Amino acid sequence: MPVECLPFIGFLAGLLVISFGGGGGAIYVGVLTALCGVPPELAASTSLATIIPTTFAGAFGHFRAGNVDLRLAGLLLLSIIPGTLIGTWCSAYIPESIYYLISAACLLVFSTQMLWTLIRQKGQPLRRPGQKLTAKETAEASFFGLLSGLMTGAIGLSGGGPITAALFLLRCPALRTVGTSVAVISLMSLTGFLGHLTMGHIDWRLVALLASGTITGALAAPPLLSRLGKERAEKVIRPLIITVNYILGVLILMK
Repeated sequence: MPVECLPFIGFLAGLLVISFGGGGGAIYVGVLTALCGVPPELAASTSLATIIPTTFAGAFGHFRAGNVDLRLAGLLLLSIIPGTLIGTWCSAYIPESIYYLISAACLLVFSTQMLWTLIRQKGQPLRRPGQKLTAKETAEASFFGLLSGLMTGAIGLSGGGPITAALFLLRCPALRTVGTSVAVISLMSLTGFLGHLTMGHIDWRLVALLASGTITGALAAPPLLSRLGKERAEKVIRPLIITVNYILGVLILMK
C-alpha cells in the first residue's frame, strides 16, 4: 500500500481508538509493518509519535466532557512512566521474529481479562468519582500500569489494553474508562517517544502523513460519544472495547 493512503487510514483509526479508550498503536504498527513494509523498530517509534497528537486531541475533548478521572490517571502514570522507559531501552533487543507474537499475545490476554471482569462484575455498582481505593485495587492498578508502560516503550503499542483492563477492575464507568485511558496514554506515549527520539529512530514523513488523519478523527470522537448517553454507553462501549482488542490481536497474530 502506498504511504500516501496513511492520512485516510489515520482518520478512521483516530475516530475508532479514541472512542474505545486506546491510542491506536496496534493499528498503526500493523499498517506500517504489514502494508507499508516499514521495519518494526521504525514502526514502533512512528506509532508513538503519531499517538501523541491523536491522544492529546482526544484527551482534551474527553476532559471538556467530564470523562477524565484525574486521580486514577495519576495513579496509573506512577507505574507507567518507569515501565515505558524500561521498555524503550529494551526495544532495540527484541528479535523481529517474535515482535508480532508479543504484540498479539498482549492484546489477547488483556481482552480475555477484561471479558472475565465484565462477567464477574455484572450487577455490581460502578465506582463513584473520588471513591477511595483499597490497597488491593491500588496494587492491581499499579501492576497493569507497569505492563502498559512496557508495551508502549518496547513495541510501540499505545498500552490501552492494560489501562482499560485496570479501569475495568476498578469498576470505572464506560465513558470515564475511555476518557481516563486516553488521557493516560497521551502522557505515556510522550515518554516513550522521547526515549526513541534519543535513539534516532524516527521517520518524520510517515509521522506527518499518519497524524494528519488521526488528529481529525480524534477530535470528532468525544462529541459523538457524548451523544450516546451514560446508560447506552455502559451497554455498548465495554463490549466493543473487548471485541476491538480481540480482533486486533488476531489480525496481528496472523501476520
